[in-house]
Amino acid sequence: MSSKTDTATPVSETLDSVSKSWLLVLILGIATSAAGISALNHPVRAYGTIAVLFGMWLIFSGIISIIRGLASHVDGGLRVMFVLSGTVSLFLGSSFLHATIVEKLALLSLYIGIVFLLRGAIDLVAGFSSHETAGRGWTIFMGILGMIAGLYMINNPFAGAAVWISTMAWVLIFFGILEIVGAFKIRALSRA
Repeated sequence: MSSKTDTATPVSETLDSVSKSWLLVLILGIATSAAGISALNHPVRAYGTIAVLFGMWLIFSGIISIIRGLASHVDGGLRVMFVLSGTVSLFLGSSFLHATIVEKLALLSLYIGIVFLLRGAIDLVAGFSSHETAGRGWTIFMGILGMIAGLYMINNPFAGAAVWISTMAWVLIFFGILEIVGAFKIRALSRA
């Protein structure tokens, strides 16, 4: 009587578990591409949905910040900053939830523009201050590009929103296609 013992390696166990989930990767890819296509077909609705989700995130993060500020282990100055930033987040979040679609477009565009502008300024300063760092030119270029994008979003909120949502929609479609192709590659590897 002979017995055959299978010795599974961590790599083969991982491959087995991933190969069984190829269908989930396929569904995720289809859903990602569908979200991108939907955003292209209904950009105002997609932007409004993003604004509502962003508003909910601001409210949630505001509540967490206030709780952290009121915690007993936080120092006085830091406590005030947590409570103050949490209160501002609650105010902004409720503004996103109660605004009209036009106000949501303007508010989110303004917020995105400010983030791009600040991030661009940070990249620009980092690029100019790091004299011997590789990629310094790209950091400066991305800083300038970020600042231009930020100023554009702030000065042209509706046109900026259209550009932003269409760019994000194409990114979703692209990643969805990559996930679909990856799902079929996983399926092919599991059959080999």
